[in-house]
Amino acid sequence: MDKGQGLFGGLPLLWWVKFFLTMCALIFSIAFTVPTFLGDPAEWKREAPVGEETLGKPVAWYHKVAETVLPSSRISLGLDLKGGLHLVLEVDVEKSIRDGIQRAMNRTRDLTERDGIKIQSVAVSDDYKTVLELADAAKAEAVKKTVSEQTSLIQFDKVDGNKVLFVSNPAEVDRYGSELLQQAINTIRNRIDQFGVAEPNIFRQGDRRVVIQMPGLQDPARAKQLIGNTAQLDFRLVSNELRLDQIEKVVEEGRAALSLPKEDTKPETIQKISQWARDNGKISKNVTVILKRDVGSEAGGANVGTPIPYLVEASAKLTGDMIDTAFETVDQSGPVPQYAVSLNFNPQGSKVFGDLTKQAIEPQNAPHQIAIILDENITSAPEVKGAILGGRAQITMGRSQNIDQQRKDAQDLALVLRAGALPASVKIVEERQVGPSEGEENIKAGVVSSTFAGVLVVVFMIYFYGVSGLVANIAMLLNAVLILAFLAAFGATLTLPGIAGIVLTMAVAVDGNVIINERIREEMRNGLTVKQAFYRGYNQSFETLVDAHVTSAVAGIVLLIYGNPAVKGFAITLLAGIISTLFSSYYVTEVLGQWLIEKTRVRRFS
Repeated sequence: MDKGQGLFGGLPLLWWVKFFLTMCALIFSIAFTVPTFLGDPAEWKREAPVGEETLGKPVAWYHKVAETVLPSSRISLGLDLKGGLHLVLEVDVEKSIRDGIQRAMNRTRDLTERDGIKIQSVAVSDDYKTVLELADAAKAEAVKKTVSEQTSLIQFDKVDGNKVLFVSNPAEVDRYGSELLQQAINTIRNRIDQFGVAEPNIFRQGDRRVVIQMPGLQDPARAKQLIGNTAQLDFRLVSNELRLDQIEKVVEEGRAALSLPKEDTKPETIQKISQWARDNGKISKNVTVILKRDVGSEAGGANVGTPIPYLVEASAKLTGDMIDTAFETVDQSGPVPQYAVSLNFNPQGSKVFGDLTKQAIEPQNAPHQIAIILDENITSAPEVKGAILGGRAQITMGRSQNIDQQRKDAQDLALVLRAGALPASVKIVEERQVGPSEGEENIKAGVVSSTFAGVLVVVFMIYFYGVSGLVANIAMLLNAVLILAFLAAFGATLTLPGIAGIVLTMAVAVDGNVIINERIREEMRNGLTVKQAFYRGYNQSFETLVDAHVTSAVAGIVLLIYGNPAVKGFAITLLAGIISTLFSSYYVTEVLGQWLIEKTRVRRFS
């Protein structure tokens, strides 16, 4: 049987199969592309809700059809098209590593003292070199073993008299830094998800930075505060070892000994003073100094009044990772409403909190206070009058008389506590806000460039290839719509580089037809008829097209794996374009061309 003949209207069964696939592709393209151009359903004009309906039915008939028949998937626009906030955060990995080593040294000191080994001082330098000074040099081997059990971030270097020296372990430091950065990304993503930003892009940049893109963000100032808030929370017993005036005197002595300015009240500075006080016997080894800074919203977040030093436990038994839920509450009993954050601990946290409150009310632990410490600042130190076994605590929101600000602060703190504390402090090193108008201009520029490129391709193909050029143009239009449908169906984000990918794909789509048409012309020059040249041209061109598209697909996959979101936007549209181009430039044009060859009087196809 001749390939051009068959039982189905003079066309072979294979043609009908390809025609059916083409119609399915067309329906898929229309169904998933049209909803994007109808706008956000939340902004449609609607009738009043009836019965249990939460939303009334749309007023416009085409909105009703879209809501009833068409899928809800839409193309998400990236930051450069929708507007929003672009942030680059730098994670203080080095400080977190030093703090981790210092905590390990504190544990080492506690463990060795139980065994009768006295460590006189501990010093951790910026390059993680750690020096432990012992009272008895003969105990160096035991201390070395204990340190290796407490941390892998440092490794033994040498013994110098009564000092045991350790240096950084590069492999472990790199691993810890990588895990720390990933943990920071996960925590930031949790916070942004609770904040309600759709389709945020969060990715790693180098070894210390995190890039955050939030399209369509409405409140950038609040978002920055939420993202940058470390929210490291713990609860510690307040020590009665020294009176307030004695603590203040120790702090001043430490400042003088370390040549630190009086106005410097940063947490890391107070940690240095505390370490000096422990090393010089001014305070016990198991306590530390932390300031209570009263922060007022009316003062723009500046410190109000003189910070008050508290002597508290050096290490916390109850931390923020034991929190089950956190939510804002308000106390209306007083003359002015007072907002706070209520905490419910998980089972482990409930037990630890109960034990901590029991310990607080013991006679030797007067004044029976528990310090609530958030980001190395004591927010409050309430007196405990009885054991609290329900696993609940509360953080008051300071002295602000601005009730709206107090409520927002409580909501934000509850949000970050639910999402988890950042593993290290972060700072914003780059900030860029893209306005909605700029996004609209980018969209217009993309549409104009795509239209201009499309018109040039259409004119070129019709001028050089006639009927086959017209067929290629029809397939090219289907190809562009099919790419948009892929983006909507799979929830991909369209960016400005993505639009460039679509424009490039339009050129690649007709490029495949150029190969086919030139092959058909070559066969006709060899003496074949139009019909014979058509079939032979398509058969001989398939492998060439596949080879060319596989090469492009490999490049697109590499960009998708290793590129940032802007590059990934280009890669996604490129890969979607490769799939749709191979389908449209070969199968769709073959279906249309074969129908023209078999059912019309076309004498020259290419």
